[in-house]
Amino acid sequence: MSVTSAVANAAAAAAAAGTGKKAAQVQLQAELNNDDEWNKFLLRDGLLVIDVYTEWCGPCIGMVGNLKKIKVEIGGDNLHLAVAKADTIGCLSRFRNRSEPTWMFISGGQLINVVFGADAPRLARTIVEELKNEELVKKGERERPTRAPHELTPPEQEVALAQAKLLQLRKEKEAAAAAAERLERREARAVALEVHFNDVCPALMMPHSQKNIRKVSDALEPYGVIVADKCPLVLGKDGAKILGVEDPEFAKPETAMALLERPALVLLLKKLPDKEGSVIELVRRAIYNEGIESDEDDTKKSLAEELRANGIPGVFVPTDRHQRASALDLFFPKMVSAVAAPLTAPEPPHVAMILGAWQRRAVLNIIASKLPSRLLRYGFFKDADVEQPTLLCKTIDQYEERPEKDFSETIVLMISVGVTDPGAEGAPVTEGVPHELLSLGPLWVSEDAVLGKEECARFFPPGYSEPEKKPGPKPKKKKKKRHDTREETADNVDAPPGTAPDTEAGDGSVEGDPDPEGEEEGEEREEEGQGDGDGEAEEGEELLLDKGTSPPPVND
Repeated sequence: MSVTSAVANAAAAAAAAGTGKKAAQVQLQAELNNDDEWNKFLLRDGLLVIDVYTEWCGPCIGMVGNLKKIKVEIGGDNLHLAVAKADTIGCLSRFRNRSEPTWMFISGGQLINVVFGADAPRLARTIVEELKNEELVKKGERERPTRAPHELTPPEQEVALAQAKLLQLRKEKEAAAAAAERLERREARAVALEVHFNDVCPALMMPHSQKNIRKVSDALEPYGVIVADKCPLVLGKDGAKILGVEDPEFAKPETAMALLERPALVLLLKKLPDKEGSVIELVRRAIYNEGIESDEDDTKKSLAEELRANGIPGVFVPTDRHQRASALDLFFPKMVSAVAAPLTAPEPPHVAMILGAWQRRAVLNIIASKLPSRLLRYGFFKDADVEQPTLLCKTIDQYEERPEKDFSETIVLMISVGVTDPGAEGAPVTEGVPHELLSLGPLWVSEDAVLGKEECARFFPPGYSEPEKKPGPKPKKKKKKRHDTREETADNVDAPPGTAPDTEAGDGSVEGDPDPEGEEEGEEREEEGQGDGDGEAEEGEELLLDKGTSPPPVND
């Protein structure tokens, strides 16, 4: 059957999958799991239609019947079908971490088309068109495009370019937000510490310049600054990195190595009470000659230049209040912690991800096994409302104890999309949204880390992670004591002869005493009633559990 005469049958074949002759005996679809199988498959003649999938998002099973039907009805030996695993095939690397169905059209070793999305009619039309084009190529009436399978098609190039622009804009937006947040944190820390250390300036002398401590002291004395304290300190790798962020000169490998090999000498410089001006400006004027207008020979070196050796600076002095606060935390942590709250690490960039609560076990299993450090917080909410969320509970144990569950309930995750470098204090290293969670089909994912921070603040307000106070046990009610039997006996003895003790309508029980038989019957009735209620509750829970563990029904 020629392709031209079978165009009308293609749509019917795609819509009526399963009708016609069965081809169970013939392997109509190859499986490609490595480069060797891929290269061997590309050597076949005719049109190759390959369903590209990933390990965490398998091939499009719903289209298998349609494709096989088209091959039997139309393609024959000119059409070859396959499924290829992008995770283990080199030239398919660009399709990894994608959840969208993808079909590649290859002929003569050249990529001629790519179709995205589970659109059966469109896929059928494309197959028919490419089969017609192959007939024209064989007749010499058309040239096949020259494009290797690993190269992008023009539509892919446009999409890739648009995505690259969006990614660049997102990175710039996140970087600007991170810089603003870092500046805000530094200002807050400076304000908190200058209450106690406004007349103090920390400094550091490198190992090679410590012998010149007397020169430093003499240079500071005319400006009313003294060395109030000094002590050796090994900064370590993280400390050296933090110092390198504050002053780029200390970020050089040779300078950082010098700080790791030998202890530096940290100084606590203090301004005398009768001296006016900023202590930071006075110290930098004494050591760096900043702000000094001199008519003397300009070749005179500052003390900082004299202390430099082999390109390694000899001294560090903060340039402003922000650097002073950072240096105080780094050089004198015990002294600072005695008067101010400790410095808390900034949260990594994060986004909000919403999934159905019925997926909770799969979600938490993936996080526990593959992403334990990426989950910052989570909780269960009434629905997927991002603007005004309604919290149900904070842990899965609390959610499992809920007697009633509903399809609309959600689990919301606060997922980090980057890590915060402790040396850069707020500079994010982008990792992206975990594809393992994206494969579950979330209901919502924040557009970027900036919006993610705002959305997570609504789901997880300050104090969310603080432990909840459990209510104490209720005090037990005191039981009423029965009348003393001796008093009752005395009353009966004092009664006139021939009279009986007070009784109720001939039931033989003393007034005020419970009927033992009646009490036992009542208890039996209560137990029976409770048993029936438990049975009904168990049946109801089984019905409600379907809403808690199954996906919502699809409306017709």
